[in-house]
Amino acid sequence: MAVIFSAREIAESAVEKEKRRKAFYAKVCELSTDKKMKDLFQFLTDEEDKHVAAFTKLRDSLPAETRADEYDEDMDAYMDSMIDDRLYSKIDSAEFVKEAIDTKNVFQLAIGFEKDAILYFREFMPFLNDADKKIVDGLIEEEKGHIRKLAEVQKQMGE
Repeated sequence: MAVIFSAREIAESAVEKEKRRKAFYAKVCELSTDKKMKDLFQFLTDEEDKHVAAFTKLRDSLPAETRADEYDEDMDAYMDSMIDDRLYSKIDSAEFVKEAIDTKNVFQLAIGFEKDAILYFREFMPFLNDADKKIVDGLIEEEKGHIRKLAEVQKQMGE
């Protein structure tokens, strides 16, 4: 049987994903010894905090009982995988973050998380009214800016 998600449930998942990215960035900031990296990941932590607030407000404005139109099985499986948070299961552990910093994989992970956010937000758009779409469009643009900033600092650090 197909699982049909409401826009509110999708927004709640967005809130949780933002919280997990924020925890990852905060842990990178805490464990990094490089000032440039600390500054970048503190900025990203603060940005994710704003996104948590924006999606919480959006979620709270959506009716709990409204269901999106039923999608076919392929779309259902796709949305189910989008909401599955296994990607985020360990990202805020000190051990995971320390290894990412040590192996210099932290930038690629962070860029991947930002891309995940953009993809998720775009899939969320059809379930929103025009005013909420503008909010999410703005968040997508911020995530793109985060990717550019991550890539720039990564290049500056020669990683």
